[in-house]
Amino acid sequence: GITLSDAVSTVSPTYAQEIQTPALGCGLDGVLKKRGDRIWGILNGLDRKFWDPQNDSFLIQRYSRTNFHDKLANKRHLQEELGLPQRDHPLLGFVGRLSHQKGLDLVSEALAEIAKRDLQMVFLGIGEKKYQELLRQMARRYPQKIAVHLSFDEPLAHRIYAGSDIFLMPSRYEPCGLSQMIALYYGTIPLVHKTGGLADTIFPFDALKGRGNGFVFEEYTPAALVEAIQEAVDAFHNRDVFERLVQKAFSHDFSWGQSAQEYQRLYEAQLK
Repeated sequence: GITLSDAVSTVSPTYAQEIQTPALGCGLDGVLKKRGDRIWGILNGLDRKFWDPQNDSFLIQRYSRTNFHDKLANKRHLQEELGLPQRDHPLLGFVGRLSHQKGLDLVSEALAEIAKRDLQMVFLGIGEKKYQELLRQMARRYPQKIAVHLSFDEPLAHRIYAGSDIFLMPSRYEPCGLSQMIALYYGTIPLVHKTGGLADTIFPFDALKGRGNGFVFEEYTPAALVEAIQEAVDAFHNRDVFERLVQKAFSHDFSWGQSAQEYQRLYEAQLK
């Protein structure tokens, strides 16, 4: 199919390049590289009506860019709901599959070091038993800092997106990713590994130049993850800087309208 197609599309520009390498080609990198001039990467889109903190019925307090300070009520409620103290520390949220691909191996290696910092973390998801048990152990060890909910819970996922200050997404690889986009819609700042669609949507924040929309680490190592988390913690405590970053997050548009236009251009190009 790849060899005979007029065009091959995947779900982000960076991933379109990554699959042409041995690391992420899964044995098809040679075939894909030969068709490199016919491969396109187009980001997935989101249903903006479903992921909207201004109209989200799962939230304790709805909010938007114009009243984003009401987001704090969701943080306080989330802390209470999950048994965490209502402290003014950065709250990091994770929603996803507990797997090697989603970076849980990296988190497991770094978690003891991360827990030394003045922050709180909440994990929602199901997956590999070894990560589920690790998170249970860490929650028991650090009950003031780590909360774990091992299930699929759609309403709680919405409350984590809204109540967290920072969204943790340290994926080893990520063809596109939707969680980082959702987080931005909720004014929650993504912290990501630079790969696939994460590299195409989240850019390193530079307070001096006013650039970027999140916290990014490039090397897939525990030390790099801890360094990025410390950067996020430091930014959180600079209230003016962090509020500007939150306001900027609301300005993104990852709707299907954008992606559909790119697909239309791709398909029309094949008719010429």
